[in-house]
Amino acid sequence: MSFRQHLFAIYADWKQWSVEEGNAIRQSDWPLMHSCQSAKRALQPKIVETTTAAKSETLESGESWEALELDLRREVAGLIELENKNGEILHSVKKLALAEEAELERSQRSLRQIRSYAPVSATAWSTYT
Repeated sequence: MSFRQHLFAIYADWKQWSVEEGNAIRQSDWPLMHSCQSAKRALQPKIVETTTAAKSETLESGESWEALELDLRREVAGLIELENKNGEILHSVKKLALAEEAELERSQRSLRQIRSYAPVSATAWSTYT
């Protein structure tokens, strides 16, 4: 496998992890989301290293680096779009969670108010048998 092919395989792995990350976000599976992010983080140095090797390989073979770079830019643009979609999904999930938290806080305040209207004496419960 050439370095060029290897580089595109790494980007395919990144895409797969990003799709899985999006699914994890939708399902609120935060440990899986973190695993996906860790896997993508581990791919970063491989991308840098393989890009350098692919560039050398391309130039040594007399092929156009600019043509390969254009293909790489298209691939990366698709990955950026996927990352942006994941960010939007995460934002939506966070917004829903904050709304739910606010509703729970309102319910808690209401319960406190209700309890303050009718305090229960501890002695009343101890005499009930």
